[in-house]
Amino acid sequence: MKANIAAVGLGHPFEVGFDEAESLLNTTVDTLTAQGINCTNVNVVMHDLDTVKEAAARLKSVDADVILICIATWSEDHHLLDLLSYVDKPVILRAYPARDTGSLCCAHQIGAVFTDIGKGYEFVYGYADNVDCAVKTKTIATAYALANCMSKVRMGAIGGRVKGMTEIAYDEFSIKQKLGARIVNIDEKEMTEKVAAMTDEAALELLEAKKPMIPPCKVTSTKESLIESMKFYGAMKALVDEYDLEALAVKCYTTYMGKVCLGYSILAEEGIVGSCEGDVTNALAMKIVYELSEKPVNNTDLLYLDEEKNTILFAHCGSSGFSIAGGEIELAPVRLAETGVCCKFVMAPGTVTAVNICGHGEQFRMAVMVGEAIPCGMEFPGNPVVVKYEKPVDVINEEIMANGIGHHWMIGYGDFRKELESFCKIKGMKYYEI
Repeated sequence: MKANIAAVGLGHPFEVGFDEAESLLNTTVDTLTAQGINCTNVNVVMHDLDTVKEAAARLKSVDADVILICIATWSEDHHLLDLLSYVDKPVILRAYPARDTGSLCCAHQIGAVFTDIGKGYEFVYGYADNVDCAVKTKTIATAYALANCMSKVRMGAIGGRVKGMTEIAYDEFSIKQKLGARIVNIDEKEMTEKVAAMTDEAALELLEAKKPMIPPCKVTSTKESLIESMKFYGAMKALVDEYDLEALAVKCYTTYMGKVCLGYSILAEEGIVGSCEGDVTNALAMKIVYELSEKPVNNTDLLYLDEEKNTILFAHCGSSGFSIAGGEIELAPVRLAETGVCCKFVMAPGTVTAVNICGHGEQFRMAVMVGEAIPCGMEFPGNPVVVKYEKPVDVINEEIMANGIGHHWMIGYGDFRKELESFCKIKGMKYYEI
């Protein structure tokens, strides 16, 4: 995910340093750009109502997730109040070290005003060419971009949730308030009718059309199961298109167990996330991790602690995207039911973030763990990943229980702790780094 930042200057013509305000703005933007950050310089230093209006007009033409206010000198704070009356977007206040410009004290002054009017803001302090400041700005902006992205997500819940998993009962109001997404509730009959309507010949044609995205693999499922699985893929894809969805959760256990897995794996390669067992909330956790990592995400259960090696085994039946495989892929029947088509493979090594979201109302919460996925075997029939942690895994285990964290963990490549913590802060959501 790439955040879009728009940068504007602020200063007072009477103050020391005003003649350097434009240069300060340019250097700040150049430093961000050098770090691969999308930052548009609107080329205005606000200092009166006319320049505020000019800045607002230019900002309106920029699709920015956040506005970076580069405070060159002390300034009258009402200029920002006027700006927000024209363009009310998230704001980062950027102040610079100097004894005589008043940049820092102006930021403090504006922070007090924003607090009193209930306007949230972020703060970055350091020299214009400071790379750490640029990285911090990127992290903050990414969190706002994520919030912006999630506010537009439409999530399809097909058939509700699996009985016996009260923990994953989804709260549409909390989800809309905290994550931004809208839930589209879909009767499973809409899926099964589309499955029934597809002929075997059409399913085989669809399988042939999707072969370029399926790597060479071992096949132990029957031809009949492959045909059935492609019918379920076709049905889910049709619902994705019909309802304009970016995420799915199907009540698969036990009726459709193994029947939707291959479809999920193909959809993952097409940018649509899908969670198991009708877990709507954690389908959105998958979407969040997908946006941050820009790779398919592994839907897992936390299964086993190895205290001697300080590792945790995560796995589920096998519905992850092919591109995160760390070895041979097998299209095989699902465990227990021994039907359908699962995409069995071990997850490739690398730094990974595991995310769980659960709860309702004020208890809505996100838990995050970051560790190193290490090479492993087929420790569990599905998509196993063994993750090594710095913190003792017995302590991790106790913290999960102490904070009432659920059993589904969405695992993606990268370390996104800072972005996720900022996201939770923005959305007023409980955050636990386990």
